[in-house]
Amino acid sequence: MNKKIYRARNIQQAISNIKQELGSDAMILSTRKISPKSIDPYSKKKKIMFEVEASVPEYADVQPVKKKSSSGFKQNDITASIKDDIADIKDMISIAGFGNGMHNMVCNHFESVGILASLLRAGVSETQASYIIQKASSFMDKNCDQDSKIKSLKQHVMHQCLNQINTIDFFNGDNSSKVPHVAAFVGPTGVGKTTTIAKLSALLHFQKKMKVGLISIDNYRVGAFEQLKAYASIMGLFCVPAFNSQDLSCALDSMRSMDMVLIDTAGHSHFDKPKIDEILQLIKNGFAISIHLVLSVTSESNIMREAVSAFSVFNPDTIVFTKIDEAKRCGKIMDQVCDTKLPVSLITNGQRVPEDLIIPDRGRLLKIILRRG
Repeated sequence: MNKKIYRARNIQQAISNIKQELGSDAMILSTRKISPKSIDPYSKKKKIMFEVEASVPEYADVQPVKKKSSSGFKQNDITASIKDDIADIKDMISIAGFGNGMHNMVCNHFESVGILASLLRAGVSETQASYIIQKASSFMDKNCDQDSKIKSLKQHVMHQCLNQINTIDFFNGDNSSKVPHVAAFVGPTGVGKTTTIAKLSALLHFQKKMKVGLISIDNYRVGAFEQLKAYASIMGLFCVPAFNSQDLSCALDSMRSMDMVLIDTAGHSHFDKPKIDEILQLIKNGFAISIHLVLSVTSESNIMREAVSAFSVFNPDTIVFTKIDEAKRCGKIMDQVCDTKLPVSLITNGQRVPEDLIIPDRGRLLKIILRRG
């Protein structure tokens, strides 16, 4: 066999190059992803390449594919057909591992295969993706041709997705009541509550010209108050600790002139009910405080659901999603928002303060949910 290795930005391009050079008898021997470092360790570009090894059997007449075949098809037509076939195969593979309910739905609505696969690859759960497709399908015109069905289904799916999610600009700076808006951030350990508060404080203080006060009631994590105070010192904000109801009452009383007061709470495992109840008793002890549940998108979907269940005792007003820059897929946001029916107020996508903070509208939130990688 005459073996040859091809490199390209994606599998489709590699196969197109192979067909063009080796002809339609070419066989794919192996494929693999290769990092930029293995090609050029000094390269600053971080685009992943694909390496495909192909060969032609000895009996084959190795001739390049002509620009126009005897059947009248041009090379571009052949390449486009190959790309479509590969895309269809990838879509079917994406769905293959799911349950019989998914397979039945695909059989009933075959035009949904590509859209369904996109939702699943984005990280949306099988249950939620199936519900969205079925709901969207009920609004379709069943009498049009296949291409029109797919286009119509895409539009209805996007409409259904937008209907499923909700956002709120909770920290818009409206303080007509002249009473400080007090907001507490709760959630499991390590989800990024303190950093999120620092980003929000900087946004409110520097961009919206609001007077912001910070309170830490985290007396479990070593250095928790010092970390928040360090951020506050850089921004010139008032920051105090409060470890019991009396401390919190005094802290809030000293911040009556503020527009916004942000409270950083201790992070606890969602299995540690006594510690969660301890925080609940502290911040719900007669204080008018809005609650914002912070969840990391790097967590597994079942862990996020368990955290939502455990912290539901706080009756949160919004959800804050963090670390989307560290997550390969953000579709799990759709599941949490649909399950809780809570609006999303903030999203964080990096470590920079305050740049990596997003106050999303529904359109932007949907783009984040559906992105892959």
